[in-house]
Amino acid sequence: MKQRQVAIAGVYATRQAWSIPDQSDFGITLEAVLGALDDAGLTSADVDGAGLDWPLPGAQYGDGQHWAKILGGPLRYVAEGIQDTAGVRGVSKAAAAVAAGLCDVAVVGGGTAGLRPEGMIGKQSEFHTPYGAYTVPLFANVAQRHMFEYGTTQEQLATVAATIRNHGSANPAAVMYGKGPYTAGDVLASRMVASPLHLLDVCLVAQGGAAVVITTAEHARDLRHPPVGILGASSEMRQGQWSGLARYEDVQHVGADAVKRAFGMAGLTPRDVDLFNLYDPTSFEVIRQFEVLGLCGEGEGGAFIEGGTLEKKGACPTNLDGGLLSYTWNMVQQMTLKIVESVIQLRGQAGDRQLDGLEVALATNSGSAAQHFEVALLGKL
Repeated sequence: MKQRQVAIAGVYATRQAWSIPDQSDFGITLEAVLGALDDAGLTSADVDGAGLDWPLPGAQYGDGQHWAKILGGPLRYVAEGIQDTAGVRGVSKAAAAVAAGLCDVAVVGGGTAGLRPEGMIGKQSEFHTPYGAYTVPLFANVAQRHMFEYGTTQEQLATVAATIRNHGSANPAAVMYGKGPYTAGDVLASRMVASPLHLLDVCLVAQGGAAVVITTAEHARDLRHPPVGILGASSEMRQGQWSGLARYEDVQHVGADAVKRAFGMAGLTPRDVDLFNLYDPTSFEVIRQFEVLGLCGEGEGGAFIEGGTLEKKGACPTNLDGGLLSYTWNMVQQMTLKIVESVIQLRGQAGDRQLDGLEVALATNSGSAAQHFEVALLGKL
């Protein structure tokens, strides 16, 4: 079977806020879907693939097949789980479906909104909850071991956090817009959450939605915007996420295999990347990812990010929208926003944060403590 060339034709991000009480999960998901379709110059009648979560009751709760009725159907491709409705994993699987001819126009995305439930950070876990653990200490454990082994400092972590938070402070769409400027000292002065991570080293918990439209490159060239190509993508899972304490020696290289495969697919190297939209649940994960990318050696990431490396005019402009640390973290769709920001930048639509001369953008999702990693390279076709 001949594979068709695939492109991203539309993207959309809803408003992002600490709470969006005037919306529901379904309402904001629908807004994201229709917004991305409008951005592409398409309608719901054009869609025959849905990588969308179903947040409403139905014959099968959570079954994306229910979207066939809403979108006008029939659907020829639907996602099978919530991780397939977001970010690199969702987009790459939908893109594979389009490339194989299983469908012609697929939408990936979703959202969360409404009254914030207590403990919305995630479900309880038999491996963590009885011991008082939760997401942040799991990431902190990995960071602490890296610091012990290689001498990485809290000041280096704080430099990452301050830089990305300053990007978000300048982004009108960010939850933390106008809250800066921050210094590394401000980060270190914020309360300790789980050593070595201070409050400002840790990402937000907010609400919002996002969606991406994928179709053939041939079709995309006739639509509203120049198509953005998925040059390479890959995923890597080490075990069930959040299924046990992440020891550094087990997760230090999570993502290395995915990086190698994605760059091999694209015929590029990490030094060809112009913009880095890295997954930043904590400041340390940014440091670890530069090591996984091979842009510095293991244990050298702390020194690598010094000297303005992550700034817009730096060697590796990173998370210019403010990332998870300052733009938003909205359950799973924060992964999709890494794709959205890459596309907006490649189109030249990023306003004051626009990076000049951009040809290749990198988007990553998740990280060490989650024990899975996704990476995509996007570029102009």
